[in-house]
Amino acid sequence: MDEKVRQNLENLLRYQSVDIELKKLNKLLNSDEALLAMNRSKKAFNDAKQTLTQSEEQSASLVALYEELLKYVADNEELLAELEGAVASDDEQDIAERVKKLESLRGKFGTADKKAHELDEKAKSVVRARVEAIKTGNVAKQKYNDSKAKHGELVASKADEVKRLQTELAKMESLLDKTLFEEYKKLSDDSVFPPVVPAHGDEKKGAYSCGGCGIGLSQQANTLIKDEGWCRCDNCRRIIVKK
Repeated sequence: MDEKVRQNLENLLRYQSVDIELKKLNKLLNSDEALLAMNRSKKAFNDAKQTLTQSEEQSASLVALYEELLKYVADNEELLAELEGAVASDDEQDIAERVKKLESLRGKFGTADKKAHELDEKAKSVVRARVEAIKTGNVAKQKYNDSKAKHGELVASKADEVKRLQTELAKMESLLDKTLFEEYKKLSDDSVFPPVVPAHGDEKKGAYSCGGCGIGLSQQANTLIKDEGWCRCDNCRRIIVKK
């Protein structure tokens, strides 16, 4: 293996080692139970907020229905007064028509009573939903603040370590082969990690497999491993290096 190539690969492997350490640390921070609890509480709070908005919209709708019901009752009472006035007057009326109107009026008052009952049930339901949403929202807000404080403590405790690793990676970049590093970043960005893996196999037979996906290498790749000390996996695209 060419000495310059060997050095480039060693530099890349050292960089990857630190990169893996930093990724593990970030994974620890991102999978922190306190952070997950924050996200759950935030969702619960937003759901409660949405319920309150819906309750307000439903309340406005119920007020409109109530006003409509009052008008409906007022119209019926006005009609009843007219009929009663007709009965009390000395004017001759069509008895059959009067009875028909009275029967219709009785049905309308029955409908009004049913609507009033439904309105009452809906109003109670909206009030219950609103009260529960306020309670849930307050609890979620408190849990969010508690979890945020806990997660903040963890982040603060790891801040120096994160900064150290980031600084170390930044310094190491200047030692890396640009072409290899570009491929490394592409693989990392595509969630192919680790980008650099060892070749597994028998050196005497010259038959290797990828240390990442486990697929056997082609004849051409095996030759590159033997002669150059590294190759690319035809399957997962990783950079494969000879131990």
